[in-house]
Amino acid sequence: MAEPAIPPISPPPLETGEHTALLPGGSGGLPRTLILPSAAWVLYDTANTVYAATLTFLFFPYVGDLFGARSVQGIVMSASMICAGLGVPLFASLADHTGRARMYLIITTLACIGGMACFGLSGDMFLLMAAFFVANLGYNAALTFYNSLLPSVAADKHQGLVSGIGVGLGYIGTIIIVVLLDLPQAIGYDGTFGVAALLLLGLALPAFLLLRERRVQGRQAFSAALVKRQFSSVIATVKGLPRDRAVMFFLLGNFFCVDVLNTAIAFFGDFTKNCFFVLQGDVWVPRAEDVNLLGLAMETPGALLKYAGLTLNVLALVFGVVLGFLTDRLGSLRVLRASAVFLALGLVGAALGGGSNVLLYFVGICGFGGLGLAGIWTAGRKLLIELAPREKVGEYFGLYGITTKLSVIGSAVFGVTVDVVTRASGDDLTGWKAALLLQAVPLMLGLAFLSRVRRPAVANTVAR
Repeated sequence: MAEPAIPPISPPPLETGEHTALLPGGSGGLPRTLILPSAAWVLYDTANTVYAATLTFLFFPYVGDLFGARSVQGIVMSASMICAGLGVPLFASLADHTGRARMYLIITTLACIGGMACFGLSGDMFLLMAAFFVANLGYNAALTFYNSLLPSVAADKHQGLVSGIGVGLGYIGTIIIVVLLDLPQAIGYDGTFGVAALLLLGLALPAFLLLRERRVQGRQAFSAALVKRQFSSVIATVKGLPRDRAVMFFLLGNFFCVDVLNTAIAFFGDFTKNCFFVLQGDVWVPRAEDVNLLGLAMETPGALLKYAGLTLNVLALVFGVVLGFLTDRLGSLRVLRASAVFLALGLVGAALGGGSNVLLYFVGICGFGGLGLAGIWTAGRKLLIELAPREKVGEYFGLYGITTKLSVIGSAVFGVTVDVVTRASGDDLTGWKAALLLQAVPLMLGLAFLSRVRRPAVANTVAR
């Protein structure tokens, strides 16, 4: 039986805990969707994925090859994300009260672009990690301001559509980076990171020029009092969670599941390359005699990453659409739990196939892994809306945004495990597989918490 229909509501800014101010006219939203600003907002989502894909397919493998250590980059990634998560109340205050969300979007995005452009300029680990920290913090801070601008470009009835188009077109950013995987051989990594930074700037530029804050009527000067009130609101929401046990168990379960997702996405390129190729001198040599899939030869790491990246993203896009439909029909809680199981199967398949069986690896990481990835993101937000009391949806979405940013403990654990097990065993493939399989621990914790979630006897939503 299908779940009760959920009436359309105005989505709150996904990473703030404040109610959106009324727009001019007192309607609570734009009277109509603004075409050019909406297009600029959607295009910025593609810019976001250019950065994320650059980390996955270029930066993490580059740093791993340069220094032979994954623990440092994992720790720095976790640290930058934790800072971003703890800074969400600060960013939310800036977005919700000053009326200058676009200005802060520009500042934080330029910080990301500047750090990204410096990725290939130094062989010093400290400077390289400092550039990465700045870029990643700027990227995640920018998302708060970006999300808060959605009500300023789209009418309430079109916000879901505009957001969905942004997610869909965002995959184009990944495809662009996958296509550029051979570029370092022609212009070096410094030039490649510069090209990626310019791509991000070009795709973000329309948002810089066309977006304008339309939510905030009475603009306030930024002050310590605003930040204190925002932090107090978050603390009060956390303290109240034990009274909403279903939401509490969902947030805990989602935290651990997203932690595995963030780790898998970050290390996907580095893991894939090192599972099937080993560096001997200056040449990457296949570990298996025949690295091919259904007749497609993958004789170089670049070719392997292209096929793996395209397969994962195309499948994730298809799965996202299908699971969105199934979530409405089968229930968001069922889909979320099933997605966590699929992700676990993906980890096992990737570990078993890594190094020897390309087909099993692709079925695991791209098939089951892509299914789990798409399902966790698709079902998670809807489940939160269903579980939270209507008057607290905005508060809980703010906490949801913070917890998803803090879900990065696995990145540090993964990197440290690769280095420690590799040194202990003398085999880097063993280190990679051990790090991957260790991700089953937070995933099982996530499933355990999700198993405690119970839908309220009386739904918080009403039928259409």
